Amino acid sequence: MPHSLRAKIKGLRYKGIITDKDCDRLRKALDNENVLDKIQAEIQAMSTDYCGGYIGLDKREVLKIIDKYRKEQE
Repeated sequence: MPHSLRAKIKGLRYKGIITDKDCDRLRKALDNENVLDKIQAEIQAMSTDYCGGYIGLDKREVLKIIDKYRKEQE
């Protein structure tokens, strides 16, 4: 899905309907959407034990996960 959206966004830029700046913003937003899904999945995986019970995460652990993906984006 994101790939097809990227193609449509590039098409709009090519046709002059949106600016290069708008195109870049939209593409970056798509990238960020994927990152948020990854962060959510990792937090959910770390907050359950092997039996599926909730064990909770420390605030520092959550911030480490967010920082990890922030560094990947740079």
